[in-house]
Amino acid sequence: MVASRAVVGDLVKRLVNGVVLLLGSLAFFLVPVGGKTAAQHAVAIFSTKPAREAAAAFASAARQIAHEVISEVEKSKKTAALPDAKAKPAKDP
Repeated sequence: MVASRAVVGDLVKRLVNGVVLLLGSLAFFLVPVGGKTAAQHAVAIFSTKPAREAAAAFASAARQIAHEVISEVEKSKKTAALPDAKAKPAKDP
């Protein structure tokens, strides 16, 4: 009986969370704040020239990091494939 109360409590909590998410989403897209909705404000902000330049710089940095990671992974694969690259145990004195 106790387990079923916990299950019902979790179900109610998830249902309430879903309703809050739905209402928040509807407000974001449908309720005007000033002359525009919050979604329209976000589009206006992110479509400015400085925002596009920042996005381009971020994408360029991400490509450079991805290239460096790929080269390091390939380098480590080559090192691991070499038979001489295995670690040798230390000799006891």
